[in-house]
Amino acid sequence: MGVVLISGVLAAHFLPEKGMNLISFKKGEIEVIDQQTRPLFEERCAGLGAMIGPHFHQRSADQVPPWPDEKLFPHLKIVKAKGAKDPFSHGIGRYAPWTVLSKTENTLVAQLTGDDTWQGIPLKTLEGQNFKMTYKAELTDVGLKIELSVSSDQASIVGLHTYYALDQGQGKVTSLVQDSYNDMGTFKPIPASWDYHQHQLVMALPKPVDFGFIAYPDPRHGDVMLETASHRLRMQYWADQEECSWQMWQPEGGSFVCIEPLSAKNPRGAVLHASSIKVLISIL
Repeated sequence: MGVVLISGVLAAHFLPEKGMNLISFKKGEIEVIDQQTRPLFEERCAGLGAMIGPHFHQRSADQVPPWPDEKLFPHLKIVKAKGAKDPFSHGIGRYAPWTVLSKTENTLVAQLTGDDTWQGIPLKTLEGQNFKMTYKAELTDVGLKIELSVSSDQASIVGLHTYYALDQGQGKVTSLVQDSYNDMGTFKPIPASWDYHQHQLVMALPKPVDFGFIAYPDPRHGDVMLETASHRLRMQYWADQEECSWQMWQPEGGSFVCIEPLSAKNPRGAVLHASSIKVLISIL
């Protein structure tokens, strides 16, 4: 089930048939995707190596299309009970089956469009707009390269929402960022109480956090390091447009931290109808 890419001691396992989730990324015996989040994936296509697109998180009520039949999409009953207003949080891309265009031992190219159907319903009906998304992955000895792109009728976004494993819930995230951060759509100065000096942000975990950041000095190139007791992981991204950022999320008591490269500066207020982002994930 799925597609496994191999390069030396590295292995990446994707499920194109279930929202292109990156369910495993390993270097030898070191697994960097938090397998404790598998129940989230099985319940509502979150967890593990979920993706984002064509929209971020939950849209406002006026942007959400009518809820489809819960019999066709079992996760709807679950998320509705949790109070969700959007049937496909973070976009239809993480739920629907993708079309694999090509694959080799270490490469994968897949596509998703609004004209594709799922359970007999066009995806543009479920998403509320027509769109085209591509997902290209290449595994080399350096790491996992992923290139995401989207074009759409309305403003859109594409990104990764990978749940990276921590050791006993602990770790440290380090990155060079601009002097402000995104708090639920509002940019604020980085607090004096944070570990932040000369644009270097150090976030010790565990710490409940759900903030966005813009890379420094070039907003089009982000470089984020995650250090745990068992391994180090480096996530880099590049974008042609300055409309890009990265989000860090760890809920209270989380065994993981999400480090999310995004093709929008403010993901809750995306402005582009076409965007892309290239990502390199290395296990050090």
